[in-house]
Amino acid sequence: MNMDGKLSQKTISRAYPAKIVVDIAEFILLAGIGAAGVLIHAYLRVPLKLPGHHGIIYMALLLSGRLISSKKFASSYSSIGAAMMLLIPLGFKDPFIPVIYLFPGFIVDVFYNKVSAVSSKMLLLAIVCGLAYMTIPITRMVIELFTGFPYGSIAKGFFYTLVMHFTFGFAGGLIPAGVNFFKRKKK
Repeated sequence: MNMDGKLSQKTISRAYPAKIVVDIAEFILLAGIGAAGVLIHAYLRVPLKLPGHHGIIYMALLLSGRLISSKKFASSYSSIGAAMMLLIPLGFKDPFIPVIYLFPGFIVDVFYNKVSAVSSKMLLLAIVCGLAYMTIPITRMVIELFTGFPYGSIAKGFFYTLVMHFTFGFAGGLIPAGVNFFKRKKK
């Protein structure tokens, strides 16, 4: 410490590398959350025959990462981890799937960062997760229109697919939002 009460440059520069290490570790954790969501989707084959049913797990993980992190783009980092994991052949036949899984995290972050009420309201967080997960069939529809790549879930009816994705994304978001809500109430 200097005579004027301020920290010396040596003290400040020693603390800075530790912050970088913590930031890198947090990014790896968040990316790992997204990657875990994809791995669960790849290896947990539940034959429900309902479009979007993996949204419960994926959105629960994505929102959990968002709620435990102080990073402004925490959900986007998780989506990047999911997209990176989808570059590895895991049995998915969709060549566009890495791009498709980027959008839900981005949407959660936009709402979470821009609408101040979202972060404190359990139901609003779940609705945001439902809307974010709905971007998957919307993106698939756009891809199908421009490339002709067929998506079976859209063939069952676009509105039905949208509603199912919203429902499962909402349910997935409700889990960590509820835990966060009751944890806050307990304090």
